[in-house]
Amino acid sequence: MGACLLVFLVSCGDEDSTSPSPTLQGTWDLIGYVDHGISGATTGTATFRNIGTYAILGTVTYPGEPEDSLKVSGTYQVVGHIATLTTPDDHGSWTLRFAGDRVVLSLIGAEPSTTMTLKRQS
Repeated sequence: MGACLLVFLVSCGDEDSTSPSPTLQGTWDLIGYVDHGISGATTGTATFRNIGTYAILGTVTYPGEPEDSLKVSGTYQVVGHIATLTTPDDHGSWTLRFAGDRVVLSLIGAEPSTTMTLKRQS
């Protein structure tokens, strides 16, 4: 289930016209993951490199289930507030919503919602 969870990452956001545009590039702490409406306790990091590759390494634990390892990597592309994350097996488009040092990625078309919350490392 871990690989499926991370294949679908991205969110949308508001930008302040007086500040630089937010970017997904960098290293983030994985602080939240909701898979089809079910929230899991998460740990780990997500790294989005300027060469268009990403890697997510961590864990997610859903209520009443054992801890599930997350180890996903591939390529990504951001156009506007939409990020497309691709692995060798799948891809997903996510909206990006930036707020301060956080970004929420929401899988487009997932009902109930699938989201991932990241906090930028300092």
